[in-house]
Amino acid sequence: MKLYFMTEDALAYFKGNVKNNLHYYKDDNTNWIKTVYPDNPLQEFKIKVNDFKMDMTRENPSDADYYNVKILYEKLRDISDAQATDERLWVGLAHDCLFEYMQYRFNLKNGAFSEDRIKKNFFFAYGKKRSLIRHPIARLWWIGRLTYDKNAQNPYYAIEYLKKDFQTKVLTLFSSNFANNSKIARVFLDSMRIIEEKGRVVTRGQYRELIKYVNLLSGTTILDYLPKEYLQEKIINHYFKQNK
Repeated sequence: MKLYFMTEDALAYFKGNVKNNLHYYKDDNTNWIKTVYPDNPLQEFKIKVNDFKMDMTRENPSDADYYNVKILYEKLRDISDAQATDERLWVGLAHDCLFEYMQYRFNLKNGAFSEDRIKKNFFFAYGKKRSLIRHPIARLWWIGRLTYDKNAQNPYYAIEYLKKDFQTKVLTLFSSNFANNSKIARVFLDSMRIIEEKGRVVTRGQYRELIKYVNLLSGTTILDYLPKEYLQEKIINHYFKQNK
């Protein structure tokens, strides 16, 4: 399967002409891309992958995010962090092989949508760092990048807690001081899973408070030097101390 990124000039055109092209986002295919911009808008990405299809079986499309982290990251694990920060890659995928997925994710075939909604989901609409977590395809890859543990029997164990309320939890997590530290992020998310396995439900407020707690710890302790089990125990104990 070939992957394509959008050229710089094409990106500028499509990003600046969403209003004129809005009706095309309901189309059954992406032939319109080359019709409205015939000058080779997409170029082949140097990495090829085996064919894959995103999970589009959930009644509520956001419920598929957890499953699609595994699908997308497993196929695109070989791309570098530098490549994964490039807007052209994610915009290219959104307008080519993952166009159908984007229609499913945002109900574009059946629902009404605005120019603003297309701009914010098909393109980078914020600063680069924030856009990587706001763009719906880039977000899946980056949460996979952050949590994947190649040494674990189940390398995706850390995202089990993200099955529900995926987007809110991910956006909150990436606002933390430790968002770029894979080891700490995995320990934190797995701690949430363990707490809920003990019969509790971690509310959004409690989740934010626990992130603040780990942020404070990171300001006084080099968390990378702590054993996983020790840090996990501190997080879990803090939760139960605060929520008796």
